[in-house]
Amino acid sequence: MPDIAAIQRDADERRLIRKIQKAVGFVAPKSVELPESLFSAPGVLVDLATLGFLPIGIVATDGWTFGRETEDEEIEGLGYASAVRTDIVKVTRTVTVTTLETGRKHMQELILGMDLTGVTMDKDTGEIVFDEPDLPINEEMRLLVVGSDGPADALWVLGNGFGAATLTSSGDEVWGKEGAVQRELSFKIAPDDETGSPTKRYVGGSGALAAKEALGFELSTP
Repeated sequence: MPDIAAIQRDADERRLIRKIQKAVGFVAPKSVELPESLFSAPGVLVDLATLGFLPIGIVATDGWTFGRETEDEEIEGLGYASAVRTDIVKVTRTVTVTTLETGRKHMQELILGMDLTGVTMDKDTGEIVFDEPDLPINEEMRLLVVGSDGPADALWVLGNGFGAATLTSSGDEVWGKEGAVQRELSFKIAPDDETGSPTKRYVGGSGALAAKEALGFELSTP
């Protein structure tokens, strides 16, 4: 009979404990499709800029938070102390990040909910001047976050793609003695109009391939 240590060795797999060492986030209009794969070839990531994705840039060290809050509905039965049926009736998905690069044109458009087409920089002074609208217009957009972990020969690449993300909060802008000028952005996620899915999840890389048995997915056929 196996002891607990033997059972633990068979049940646990340390290679599946991942920590995101680097991550980059991108936004794009809904005319740009989320990639079907993050790889154009083994070990080669797709060129997201060529596909039309714009970088969010450097973010604070607390990184990206992907929230998933469920709301359930219970049915009680006569003579039962616990619910006899529970159904999930609502799932609220959010993405939160604190951005440190807020000056790019597309980031200003995102944060302020406005179109800055036609706004120019003065060629002599470098000045950019525009009026912020009273009521922002925040359209749905694509949001894609890609993270990596591990060395090149055992690299894990993880991604979360959202086909219908809307910026719902841009936090406070603080000009103070300590810290960089930053904005906390909160996105609310809806199902994609075409796929019906709120999130496209990506897991890949040489590290994932080496851990294929532990992951439990069958390999694709040619």
